[in-house]
Amino acid sequence: MTYFGRVQAAADAVRARVPVLPATAIVLGSGLGDFAGSLGDATSMSYGELPNWPVSSVPGHEGRLVIGKAKGHLIAALAGRSHLYEGHDAATVTLRRA
Repeated sequence: MTYFGRVQAAADAVRARVPVLPATAIVLGSGLGDFAGSLGDATSMSYGELPNWPVSSVPGHEGRLVIGKAKGHLIAALAGRSHLYEGHDAATVTLRRA
């Protein structure tokens, strides 16, 4: 699959679950994952549900994309992320071209 195809498949999976895409996205580091649970009217997807998305295996990194509202703003929150030391290469961790 091409790079564009991998990215498109992940984007299509998100678009299938949420009617409006947020303009803001944040990556929640260690200790901040609870913020994702505070989002209102949220849609939550495990990274395993997103095609080509690397799944985190680090304790405390939940591995979920949560799209919801905070103070009236729609945001996407990455609760946990993948790391190179988990065995992923840089292209996989960043979902970029190899």
